[in-house]
Amino acid sequence: MYEVRFHGRGGQGVKLSAHILGTAAFLSEFQTQDFAIYGAERRGAPVTSFCRIDKKEILSRGYIFEPDAVVVLDKTISEKTVLKGVKNNTVIVINAPEKLKKFQSKKGKIFYIDATKIAMKNLGKPIPNAAILGSFLKIAKLFPLEKLKMAIKEELQKEGHSEAVKGNVKACEECYNNTNVK
Repeated sequence: MYEVRFHGRGGQGVKLSAHILGTAAFLSEFQTQDFAIYGAERRGAPVTSFCRIDKKEILSRGYIFEPDAVVVLDKTISEKTVLKGVKNNTVIVINAPEKLKKFQSKKGKIFYIDATKIAMKNLGKPIPNAAILGSFLKIAKLFPLEKLKMAIKEELQKEGHSEAVKGNVKACEECYNNTNVK
């Protein structure tokens, strides 16, 4: 099973990013589970979302305490929150234009991408959720990029955001192409 934890703030699409990832995995013939927890449900409040992906039926329930990947949509989230439960091989993708000292960890492998800048360029809005998924997928190599693009289109149309599909797909592709996996 592959478990992903997302951190961000209300209004950044944290819950939707986990759902899009789950849909893309489902389209790639995986079993999936995605869900979110909220603090105060308002714009700017911390939000955590989760996604589980497996070829077998997923029987686990509850939060993800030792993730295989952590995706951070907002660099102001506490490093203690982000790094909690990180293992030696955990992939950590952070939406930031440069390396941040507060996220340095002896465990996990950290990648940075300025997903907000790429979202602004392609959408005209600072909503990095679909963009950062492109970086995550390039690193994790779970399924083809085409499945992620299909999921973005499907989920944004369900949410009534058809006008945002093209920009989000372009932002996702740009982050995917600009992620250097070493």
